Amino acid sequence: MLEQEKNRFISSKNELKSTRTLIVLAMLMALSIIISSFKIRTPAFTISFGPLVKMYAGLLFGPVTGALYGFTLDILQFFIQNTGYGFFPGYTFTETLGVFLYGMFFYKKKFTITRVFVTKFIVVIICNIILGTLWKAMMSGEDIISLFFYYLPVRTVKNLIQWPVDSLIFYMIAEAMIKTGIHNRLRN
Repeated sequence: MLEQEKNRFISSKNELKSTRTLIVLAMLMALSIIISSFKIRTPAFTISFGPLVKMYAGLLFGPVTGALYGFTLDILQFFIQNTGYGFFPGYTFTETLGVFLYGMFFYKKKFTITRVFVTKFIVVIICNIILGTLWKAMMSGEDIISLFFYYLPVRTVKNLIQWPVDSLIFYMIAEAMIKTGIHNRLRN
């Protein structure tokens, strides 16, 4: 079992040797930046569908290449879609970790709706709710613990509402791409 996981990591790392992979990653980054600029805003929170592309990058290329994709995408988005806030490496770490986790759970594994929902839930809890709330608290003031618990309820509700929506939409799109052969054409 451990040897199989090691081989998946090596395979994911070797994806970076392919020019086709680099081109597809660049296209996915462009698509993610475009999709992320269209948001649904409510008084309490904002919903974006950019994570769907990150999930697909993890599915296509695995944890190692996915982590590099997440890292690079976050840096590019900072420069392209700068919202006026300074650069904060915590958010870059979170993006890197998120795509790494998608790659860990999706890459060269049986693609099922259950796997999608469980994986997205893990990423939502670790990256969005815990780390995202921590970074927001750190960026907002000095009393980090109080601010963390101040932001936690709204961020939890928002992410738990978005979790099944993202999971279902991602599953339907990825499953269609797999069945039509587009998935394999992007990989080979």
